[in-house]
Amino acid sequence: TASHSNCGRQPAPPFGRSLRTTMSSLAFSPLPLRVVLRSGRGASGAGIRASRTAFRPVRSPASGKTRRATLAPVRAAADTAPTDTKKAAVVEGETTSGASLMLKRAVVATAQFLIGLLPGRLGLTWLAGLLPSNVKSVFMNLVDMYTEQLEKATGDRRKAESVTYSVFRLMCKAYAEQLVIPYKFPPHHTAIRRPTDYYKMGQQYIGCMIDFNRSVLMYPERWAKIKADLDKGENVILLTNHQSEGDAAFIPLLTENSHPGLGEQVTYIAGDRVVSDKLCKPFSMGRNLLCVHSKKHIMDDPSTRSEKMRDNVRTLKEMEALLRKGGMLIWIAPSGGRDRRSPDGTLMPANFDPAAVEMMVRLGKKKGVKPTHLLPMAMSTYDIMPPPETTQKDLGEERIVNYTGAGLSVGEDIDVSENAPWAQGVDLGNRQASAQALCDYVYSQVCELYKPIASCNVPGGPVDPVPANGIRPKKPSIIPY
Repeated sequence: TASHSNCGRQPAPPFGRSLRTTMSSLAFSPLPLRVVLRSGRGASGAGIRASRTAFRPVRSPASGKTRRATLAPVRAAADTAPTDTKKAAVVEGETTSGASLMLKRAVVATAQFLIGLLPGRLGLTWLAGLLPSNVKSVFMNLVDMYTEQLEKATGDRRKAESVTYSVFRLMCKAYAEQLVIPYKFPPHHTAIRRPTDYYKMGQQYIGCMIDFNRSVLMYPERWAKIKADLDKGENVILLTNHQSEGDAAFIPLLTENSHPGLGEQVTYIAGDRVVSDKLCKPFSMGRNLLCVHSKKHIMDDPSTRSEKMRDNVRTLKEMEALLRKGGMLIWIAPSGGRDRRSPDGTLMPANFDPAAVEMMVRLGKKKGVKPTHLLPMAMSTYDIMPPPETTQKDLGEERIVNYTGAGLSVGEDIDVSENAPWAQGVDLGNRQASAQALCDYVYSQVCELYKPIASCNVPGGPVDPVPANGIRPKKPSIIPY
């Protein structure tokens, strides 16, 4: 749950001794490492002078021609840098000059070029040295676990290692960019696709862990109706449970072949942990987000509570403006967090917050807002990236991954009128009672949708028959095996 003022705000960690030690052995570096390090700290005069010297073309004694190959990553950064420097400063979350931003982009391009040359697991270990110690251990444990699960998927250890190192190198390139140019999320964030394609990175990372032979997409005709409603300029709000840190990837992955492009239209209501955790943040940059502070964490630091509440108001105003324009597909988890297993090991959607459901209903009814459909949705994704057993205040949680199936099921439009089934026998003059009744109805719909898809997500489970009204989604071409 994040905001305009502090949603994802973090100081830029300098390229320090860890990077110097880690990368100094790379004799094939196209630029002197000290120049890369100095440039990454900002556009100081010394940094610019050193950079100009390093970036100068070299004349070959043999041919007399200027050698330009080593300048490719720098030139690419300059070519893709935004020409509107004021806009660029907002995009990068920094108040910086255009020249400074272009220089930093050049540094990022050089670092990413080097990362692409690093060999296998040893290279990833070197790169992990850039991260804080607690994040480094989480990262390397994740590399090993990811490889093990991919071996289950492919049946080939060498192929599993190759795919893992390819996927994690993309992640490291994203982390390198965040070390030099840390991104601050605005209230409404749109997916960043260039020069780094954060969306593709997230799709590959999660997609490799999905067993499509066990996965289920329920009611494909309802997903087609969602697409048709969006094409008419109407809004769709999905009221769903939330099970995995990677939940933003599943609608695109499971609908890509049957409903192309639909998944890229989703805007997610995102909590501050999604946009501030160092390992998670780059994945969030590849999604459309509306950043808010959840009730679960708004009091983590009481001194910032008022500021966080103001941030939430700004995000709500932004959401209302988007709904007025129309064509919005919004994903929200009214529980305010991920589902957790009960003490006996069973897993069901967590209870919904009546205030969250009521808020979306009221937004959809506001004057000037385009016709808005509210739909219940269930996700069975828990074990692909299971959350910690309890809610944590500290960032940097341990990551666990499993290769298993995933399931999605969407319901029909919820009738929120006073004549609907949920309102029968309810004192509609009592706002709290009516909000609770509607919330209970929506939650019960989500639980019913969840039951047919729950088993497909159990690691090591059998390939169950496809439930009635469901299909087996095909594996998208973006998955590299």
